Amino acid sequence: MPDSARHEWVIAPFRADRDAAFRNLAGTWHHINAHRNLRGSYTGAIEVVRRLLNYPPAVLDHVITAHQLTLLLICPELANQGFASAEVLKWLTYSMEGNSPSRTLRLAHGLTDFLLDYAAQQSLSRLCISFENVDFADPLDQEFLAVLLRRSDPNQLLIRVCTSSDRLDGPLRSALRTFASTKHLEPFVPAEMAAIPEAWRIWLRRCATGWAGEWAGLSDLSKYFDLSAMQPESSSLQELFEDVVTDIPLVERCALGNEYVRSDCTSDSLVIKNAYSAIPVEQRWVLHRARRQELEGLNEYSLSLGAIPLHSELEGTDPAPLLAASKHYMHVAFYDATLEWALRGRRMLPAEDRGQAYTEFSRNILFALMLLGRLDEVDAICAENLALSDDPALLAHTTYAKAILSARLYQPSRRDYEAAGNWIRQSLAFTERVQPSETRAVNIAFLRNTTALVEMRTGHLATAHELLCEALRYMSAEAPNKYQAESAILLHNRARLHVQRKQLSQAIEDLTTLLQHQPGNSEAYFDRGVLHQRLGLHEQASRDYAAAIKWSPPYAEAYFNRARALVSLGEVDQAILDYTRALDLVPGHIEALIDRARLFHARNNFEAARTDVHTALLLAPTNARLLCLLGLLELENGNLVQAYESLTKSIEAEPSLPDAWANRATVLYKQGALDQARLDLSRALSLREDPAAFYNRGRCFEAQKRWTEAADDYSRALKLTRGDVRYILRRLAWCQKAASS
Repeated sequence: MPDSARHEWVIAPFRADRDAAFRNLAGTWHHINAHRNLRGSYTGAIEVVRRLLNYPPAVLDHVITAHQLTLLLICPELANQGFASAEVLKWLTYSMEGNSPSRTLRLAHGLTDFLLDYAAQQSLSRLCISFENVDFADPLDQEFLAVLLRRSDPNQLLIRVCTSSDRLDGPLRSALRTFASTKHLEPFVPAEMAAIPEAWRIWLRRCATGWAGEWAGLSDLSKYFDLSAMQPESSSLQELFEDVVTDIPLVERCALGNEYVRSDCTSDSLVIKNAYSAIPVEQRWVLHRARRQELEGLNEYSLSLGAIPLHSELEGTDPAPLLAASKHYMHVAFYDATLEWALRGRRMLPAEDRGQAYTEFSRNILFALMLLGRLDEVDAICAENLALSDDPALLAHTTYAKAILSARLYQPSRRDYEAAGNWIRQSLAFTERVQPSETRAVNIAFLRNTTALVEMRTGHLATAHELLCEALRYMSAEAPNKYQAESAILLHNRARLHVQRKQLSQAIEDLTTLLQHQPGNSEAYFDRGVLHQRLGLHEQASRDYAAAIKWSPPYAEAYFNRARALVSLGEVDQAILDYTRALDLVPGHIEALIDRARLFHARNNFEAARTDVHTALLLAPTNARLLCLLGLLELENGNLVQAYESLTKSIEAEPSLPDAWANRATVLYKQGALDQARLDLSRALSLREDPAAFYNRGRCFEAQKRWTEAADDYSRALKLTRGDVRYILRRLAWCQKAASS
């Protein structure tokens, strides 16, 4: 792809260099600081949303409504701006703790959809967004940018990613390498720095390669010192700034330090950063306290997830904002941020403080690590808690975690259901020592749920069912105010148990009850759709998948499953759109590529079918169904040799695939190999009785003048065929007449 049609990755060691390079750039750009210090997770996304929503609401109403779930999850203060419905606001109150960490990928796609829809409104010019400090962005922002780079057309939505180095990991680095042109910027030299002696320039380039962009910092120093009179030495640039800022008057130093604080500690100016470090610690506390109070006065909730707890931490007196941020992130299932604020908040507590805040921080650390799959660290923390804590609440959480590890999360060879049962009993004993409350009652109900899990894993399905019923009754009686919100997991698990017991109707009943309590539960709609589909109730399945799509940021499985239901209902055009949407979200979705290719083939759109097949074969070169489809396409083009080769490879890859045998029989028939064609059709029919295969074998018998056998196959095809059967009746009559003459 030419650079003119690519996004941009701009690398320079200091922001001053990056800003200067684009100072006179043509076009209208939105410049977004993605540094996580500002608003925590999704800082960059939040800033984009806030910026774009400042435009006239009439232009955006339908775009906002279409993406309100995503927008509210990443930018919670939008809930106060009146565009969310009451049912959506209620949906936000339900905890998402326990969801897979990979669920944030849905938000990345939801944000991308919002920006693409917004960009489509820009009829006169493309939308241009520059994200700064991306190497200091939260992992969720980086995940979002990776998706945005892949899915957006630079001619409509141009993205610039700015970093201080090329040290990025994972999907974002890969996306930048694939979809962006890389620009390494030379240091910018302001005009006022022209008087710097050549000796300084040589020294900077020799001892500070890669850092010589801090000309603006030297310019700041020139306010206080005559650089032309200073002799450069062999020390590093950083050491130079550390040395000289201590000679700046304290008042000036505090003013520079305050600039760093007011940047929410995001400035990379060496002068400002070193001035901040060189002022007395008590003065730094004062600056952080003033900044925190200023930010709190803005009443923007997302600041309480980034800059406000940051300044509280650096002020060093109040861990409550860090605990609140950690709790919020656990509620929305952003586990990395949950863990980070919990660890930082707990470090603020005095060593001897093992009170409620310590317990709550420790609980979030424990479960965030568990949900992130960092099980060795969970083991270590559990051992520490069991050895050092006497808090029944923390010990109840710890023993519950050990039960889940033993029953479900360890590798199968390490699971121990007897140990899990022992941990559950210990957790119950600790829970019963906690002061009575509805929260305690919910925890007791969930321990019964965990016991049911152990019974399910050991094959005692009836016992597991009774435990789940008992847990629901207990929660309803002892925690009525929490029942609606907290019963969903128990009902969902009982539905899964019903499925395991092949009681699909009862499973549907439980999911329906769950949805009466939580009408915005996308996973419950999806699972009920799967059950309806298994029962052949495709209309109901399609409606459930539509509801699953409505109540979640986008995910491919819902569109893929709805596409299959729509095919069963004969709504092929809509099914193709859903398969296409699934492939937008997951380009390597093999099943979606296969299914869409089959629909294209059925519509005689052979070129589109071939494109999908070749795309999928790059990902799965031995997939039997893909090879079978490729054989069909070669057959359509009259390439019998290539068709035979592809179909033979399909059979070798999956001998139980009847379509491959039946289609190869067609090739053999066209080549005149009637006996071999009949053998392939017989093999296909041994795997699946199919009217087309019976009809085609009848044609083989007829070509060999074996009239009775041909008539028999036509009769069997007639019984299985739905729709027009006149062509079968004609051949049957002909063979019967030939057999009797």
